[in-house]
Amino acid sequence: MTRLVRSLVCVLLAATAAQAQITTSHVKVRVTGRHCDELKTVFLVINGEDFEDRWIKLAPAAEPCSWATDLGDATISTSVAQFSLRADLGRSGCQRAAADERALTANLEFSCCAAGPSRNVRVKVEPPMPVTYTRDVRPFAGDRNPGIPCRERGKFDEGLGSIGNTQFDREKVNLFLGAVAPKPQMPGLLLNDIVVDGGVRVLSRDGVVYRLTVQRAQGKMRSAPTLSSNAISIDIKKLGELKFERAEIEVIK
Repeated sequence: MTRLVRSLVCVLLAATAAQAQITTSHVKVRVTGRHCDELKTVFLVINGEDFEDRWIKLAPAAEPCSWATDLGDATISTSVAQFSLRADLGRSGCQRAAADERALTANLEFSCCAAGPSRNVRVKVEPPMPVTYTRDVRPFAGDRNPGIPCRERGKFDEGLGSIGNTQFDREKVNLFLGAVAPKPQMPGLLLNDIVVDGGVRVLSRDGVVYRLTVQRAQGKMRSAPTLSSNAISIDIKKLGELKFERAEIEVIK
């Protein structure tokens, strides 16, 4: 009977700890994997803000393969915040943090980094115009802690920049031309089928319209696949209004 009571108490305490939520500026990160001790520079992406100037650089902690940061005046809520890692060896999937109520710390564990090529992709649009990109990330198979699907987002105000540590076998990367706030149903230019290792892929206005048409035909958009002349006309009209001429896509690493 005593053992049963103790077991029930442990289960209840564990359940309580799992449901605990805090708001804090303190974040601790532990990285697992064979090469975790080889990581030199580690950044945290919070709530999908994949702007490199908003990446949070982590400081090494005392324990091996561990890092930490204090967000200062900024805080996160462990009930809603999403996190992913950028490191020398690539990127991680997305995770939520566990709340340490006693230390008021958000604790994260990542497996880093997934096997497969990690690419930095340079984008240049002419004439210069705002370009937004989204990264729809699937949970990484093999992570010890099950990840969560997430959408990360960045923007190049003048149509020139790089998307870092992309892993196209685990995420879908879309470009949106012009000053727009992408919504899930909006057609974007999917880079997964465009990027090639070596050389520059150049797409004209007609090339972009063709790619969007192919994506619809293959059902890669979130809307139902369609080849309607109306959809194509809308693409042509939008690109014409933007005075879009060409886009260059290049793997730079």
